[in-house]
Amino acid sequence: MIIRSFFLVLMILASSCALFRGQDLKNKKIDELISALSAEGEGKGRLGLGSNQYLFSFDAVLKQNSDWLLAASFPLHGEEILIFKNLKNDGAFKAEAPGEFEIRMEEGIKDFLKSQKKSPKVARAFILELRNMMRFVLHKKLGLNISCDEKNCSMGDYVYQVEVSSNEFSLTRSVLNDYEMKLIAVNLTGPIFKRMNIHLLPKAGLQSTKNLLSLELFWN
Repeated sequence: MIIRSFFLVLMILASSCALFRGQDLKNKKIDELISALSAEGEGKGRLGLGSNQYLFSFDAVLKQNSDWLLAASFPLHGEEILIFKNLKNDGAFKAEAPGEFEIRMEEGIKDFLKSQKKSPKVARAFILELRNMMRFVLHKKLGLNISCDEKNCSMGDYVYQVEVSSNEFSLTRSVLNDYEMKLIAVNLTGPIFKRMNIHLLPKAGLQSTKNLLSLELFWN
């Protein structure tokens, strides 16, 4: 019953996003759209492994030591905390030991990938790119520099392809040659996008291929 109610809330949120016209994003500058991306606050989320969906509520915060925390509460399971340590330092991902939830999350993704006859290396790549996207979204608070034009945004060695439609802003980056990591922001309400979807997709047949891995965040 709890899971059903939680799912109903997410469906209502998704429906409201689809119905809400919002602001015409084509009238906005790229810098304005990037500033409207959020990685701190409360909301509800959905982690997708293929057709398997894991629902949760969350509270995300960037600490003074540049650690980014996503405290996720799963129905009938409890709270798990995803920690990306020292986002200010690009090399921290390799230098810092991963947290317990990050390890379990990676192992769970690996098991799913093996069941789909995909390389388990994609699991680590997904988490790394998720970390990089949080660094990009939080670049101002982290004191990092980015450079953008109408087609691309770069942060150091990381380059994202930019696409803007009337109601959708997206950033895409190539991953492991065969995949693309895509951040899609929709429903610009006031100063922030209320919904942010992050997907890992095979490059071949992107338009018709279902998500391999996804993280959807609905901000309050």
